[in-house]
Amino acid sequence: MKMKYFEYITVYLSVFLVCIFIGVMVRSVLIEIGVDQYTAGVFFWISSGFGILVFAILNLLFNDLAERLLKRFLKAKKDKYPDSLIPSGGFEKLQEKQLNSLVEPELAENKNSGINIELVREEQQNIVKNQRLARIDNAIRYAQKQFALYTSDDDLKQLCENLIIYADDLNFEKIKPVKVKDLSNLDLYHFGWNIWNFFKVSRQERAAKFLKLSFADALKDVEEHSIKTHLKDDERKGLIKILADFRDF
Repeated sequence: MKMKYFEYITVYLSVFLVCIFIGVMVRSVLIEIGVDQYTAGVFFWISSGFGILVFAILNLLFNDLAERLLKRFLKAKKDKYPDSLIPSGGFEKLQEKQLNSLVEPELAENKNSGINIELVREEQQNIVKNQRLARIDNAIRYAQKQFALYTSDDDLKQLCENLIIYADDLNFEKIKPVKVKDLSNLDLYHFGWNIWNFFKVSRQERAAKFLKLSFADALKDVEEHSIKTHLKDDERKGLIKILADFRDF
């Protein structure tokens, strides 16, 4: 409703300004040809008022004419095309009947092809499982490349097992700490962020806890909350950099 009033105000104000402009033009012309100021002022108001009057008359005539034509058109259309050839109750029953005729054959077919559905379900489960295993394999290869020079073979193997626990969202009680050398806390933070960003199986708090447990000796003086807040600090610094996707690392 407010928009409608605003539209009316805009239209009428525009017409008023146009009429005033016409009055100013008439007044200017009269003054240029030597008419005195008073007479020019009178013609200014006459011209402006006449413009407003003409707009009002045209508005009434065309609005009334348009309304009559619209009513006549709608009446003729309604007489030609009735609202519905089916009663409202009958239409609902017809819809229900059509729906049942479509659903019942499908249900019968599904009962007869129960074995096929199970096969499809099993195939989809295998696809999901293979995708998960592929992601874990990528993460393990990334960890091996990053830590090969900075930890022992046994610790590297344990780190990969810790990664599997994190990726599968298992209980962290089975995580065992590993020792690393020549790596700063920033390197470990970047590794944690890359792993979290790749899997995104949990919030960053869980990634921080994973780092705290896996590198318990290196991060013994750092709280989990502090680890979380510094995961992505100085992205291009350190031996381990922040990566958008380490599958091509």
